[in-house]
Amino acid sequence: MKNQTIENEAGERRFQGHMSEEYLIVMQGIPHLADMDRRVQEAIIGYRDCEKTGQPLKVLEVGCGPGRATAKIIASRPGLNLVAIDSEPKLAVQARRYLSEAVDDGILSIVEADALVYLQASPDNHFDIVIEVLCLHNLELNYRNQVLQEIYRTLKPGGLFIAADKFPPDDPVMFSKLLQDHIGLFVDGIAPSGRFDLLKEVVLHELADFSPERIMKEQESLQILMNLGFQNCRFIFRRNFDCVFLTNK
Repeated sequence: MKNQTIENEAGERRFQGHMSEEYLIVMQGIPHLADMDRRVQEAIIGYRDCEKTGQPLKVLEVGCGPGRATAKIIASRPGLNLVAIDSEPKLAVQARRYLSEAVDDGILSIVEADALVYLQASPDNHFDIVIEVLCLHNLELNYRNQVLQEIYRTLKPGGLFIAADKFPPDDPVMFSKLLQDHIGLFVDGIAPSGRFDLLKEVVLHELADFSPERIMKEQESLQILMNLGFQNCRFIFRRNFDCVFLTNK
């Protein structure tokens, strides 16, 4: 598969500063990330609809970043046909460098593209699995709902959507408590690097994630997905705001 660039006009780019350059340091603020990765891998391994056809799994990763989660997806099972997209050029470059062997082997295609633009150009009932890891919470609500609608359209019947992301509780008391814990983990994870400029950028970014036009509340999100037609919606992991969520078309 080849690397591609698709013109990006629809959505925001929220990783243009230090966060795109030092993404792996930022991830130190999520000490349970390995647990989330494991649950995502288990969900991919457990998907069985493809065995009816014997064809390779067609998998889309939305918001691949520098390829950290992408590598975990590739390692989860053989026979994947994986497309990983990201709208931030710096992150796409990092992913191509990090995963060059998978690209050369034809397992992976990395596409620099806006999520909605790419999905709208994809055919109906095309992907077996769509995965996003810490991506959709970055999106403004109306735009995110359009992305979710396109994910539903492009999934095959019975296809699996995996969201490893931030789903804050709807209860305001619980939200306030978890917010302190959530920000504290980033302080603990990033401060030892001495990158206080990066820490400031991350904290402001995290707080913006919970603005009214962006926050991805748990129960509201469930209702949106069910209204689109998704079935068997279930959370299989939670630490503070961070969850792994599965649903099928």
